[in-house]
Amino acid sequence: MIGIWAPFPFVLSEGLPMDVLNFPDQLSIVTVKASRPLIRPDGRYAIELATTELGSIAFEVDEQALFALRQAIGEIETEMKRRPGRA
Repeated sequence: MIGIWAPFPFVLSEGLPMDVLNFPDQLSIVTVKASRPLIRPDGRYAIELATTELGSIAFEVDEQALFALRQAIGEIETEMKRRPGRA
């Protein structure tokens, strides 16, 4: 499960289809400028993303979320290598 820490009202869309990229009008897309890991005093973990559109936002992560993120990043890296110049 990925939770979002953010200084603004944010509504999560549950149950998005796997091919949601075919429907970009249904996504909130941000440009990531930087990222860093966060560890709270209570032991929770998050990834902070500095974005152009929303400033800094953070996604709370656990082992399952990190696994899912690694898989998605790996798929994107594979596609970028397969089609250079499209990123």
